[in-house]
Amino acid sequence: MAVRSRESQLRRGLRVLEELSAEPQSAAAVARAMGINRSTALRLLAELERTGYVSRDPTTRRYANVPDRLLRLSGGRDVHRDWLEGVRPVLAALRDRHGEAVVQAVPADLSMVYVAFVASAHPVAVQEGLGTVRPMHASALGKAYLSGLAAPALDRELGKLDYGRGTARAPQGPLELRRHLEEARDRGFALDLEETFDGVVCVAVPTCVGGILFGATGISGPSSRLPRDQLEEIGRELATRLASMAAA
Repeated sequence: MAVRSRESQLRRGLRVLEELSAEPQSAAAVARAMGINRSTALRLLAELERTGYVSRDPTTRRYANVPDRLLRLSGGRDVHRDWLEGVRPVLAALRDRHGEAVVQAVPADLSMVYVAFVASAHPVAVQEGLGTVRPMHASALGKAYLSGLAAPALDRELGKLDYGRGTARAPQGPLELRRHLEEARDRGFALDLEETFDGVVCVAVPTCVGGILFGATGISGPSSRLPRDQLEEIGRELATRLASMAAA
């Protein structure tokens, strides 16, 4: 019985991180979104704050995720931080070229977490930012990362994922997801065709440093501005740019 209680608290803690991924929120807002009372939300937020995953603004009293702390869950090392410093100008150049949001994400708790982000140049765009969480199985970022895993590691991940998130277009189980990953390997990039959110598409490629896979880089925007043929063209460019940078 105690084990189930701890698992429940863990699930709640992860849900809090997901809620805060969109924007900083008060304890009351988190409680409403999760369907729990405010005192429970405060206890969860206080624990996450003590462990460094969440911070609270002393003025607004709102809580926000701490991206650098989440990055450590991916096994981040100094080389990862060096990569992030080097990749930011590349992300900015891609944003300037295509006008859409560009992001670097790492795996954490069976999801993908944004650790670098360059906002869209368009006035109408997907609202994202540092600390945003995306489902591993439905997002292009997650599928790109999974496509870079070796077979034994991939088998373990596919069995642990929660396939209940995302839209009806998202893979509904490990067999369907495996087909998506095989296609991503063949193309060199992964696609999210309105699988995470209706009306939003994304293309992403695995991110490797020194032959070590540690995340994915992607470009996302409204499906009305990014038809599939354009998305695939961006994917090929993204794969080439990131491969050249990793080799350097």
